[in-house]
Amino acid sequence: MASRASSAFLRRTITNNNIIAPSTTAHLFQTKLVIGSSSSSSQSCRCAHTVRVILTKDLPSGRGYSGEVQEVRAGYARNHLIPLKKALYATPQNFERVGIPDPNLVKDKTVVKVKRSDEEEEHNKAADLLRYYLRNKVLKIWRNADDMKSSRIHPGMVTHKSIREKLSKQLKIDLEDHEVVQLGSIPVVSHVDLEETGMENLLTSFPTLEDGEECPVQIKQLGEYVAKIGLGGGHSVGLKVAVSKR
Repeated sequence: MASRASSAFLRRTITNNNIIAPSTTAHLFQTKLVIGSSSSSSQSCRCAHTVRVILTKDLPSGRGYSGEVQEVRAGYARNHLIPLKKALYATPQNFERVGIPDPNLVKDKTVVKVKRSDEEEEHNKAADLLRYYLRNKVLKIWRNADDMKSSRIHPGMVTHKSIREKLSKQLKIDLEDHEVVQLGSIPVVSHVDLEETGMENLLTSFPTLEDGEECPVQIKQLGEYVAKIGLGGGHSVGLKVAVSKR
C-alpha cells in the first residue's frame, strides 16, 4: 500500500534546526550583575531589588565600561552611580539620549527574525517537495457524458471538494484545513504542452480568495484543467486535472 504523501507529511520530513540567536548583540551589550562592594557570601545570596542602568563612564577595576547596560542594586545606583553621573537609568528616553538600542529589545527582535526566517525556509522546502511530487502526475476524475458528441458531464459537477477528495484517495495527499484548492474554469489545450513556466503563469491568473472563502468554480465539461493548491507562506503548487468520460 502506498504511503500517503500529504503536505503535512512532507513538512514533517524537513528537519527543524534549533533556533540560535546571533551572539553579536550579547557581545556588544553585556548585561552584568554588580553586587555592591564588600558584601559577605551570605549577604550576596539575599534577594535585593535591582535596576538596570546605562553606564556613562568606565567603572574601576574593570567592573563595567561606558555604554554597557548593567543590572545593579537599586541602592548602589541611587546612592553612587546616578549622583556621580557614572550611569543613567535604563529608560527608553535615556537609551535615545545616549544613542544606543535597548539590548533586551534587540535580542527579542533578533530571535523573532531568526524564527520567521526558519519558518519561511520550512514553507519553501514543503512547497518544493510537493511540486516535485506532482510534476508528472495527473489527477483523473471520471464522469458520464450525455452522449458521444457531447462533453457535458453528469450526474455531478467537479468542484474544489471533488479535487480534495480525489487527492486523498488517488494521489495519497491529505491537505490540511488551511490549504486551499482552486479550480481553473477554462480547459487547457493539453497537459503535455504545459511546461513549468506555463503552469506558473496559469497559477498567477487565479483570483485571490479571502480568508474562509471557497472556490466557486464548477467544472461541467470534459477536458484537461489546472488546479491550484495554496500552501503556507504564500506558496502555491499547480495540479493537472483530467475530467474524462467514464
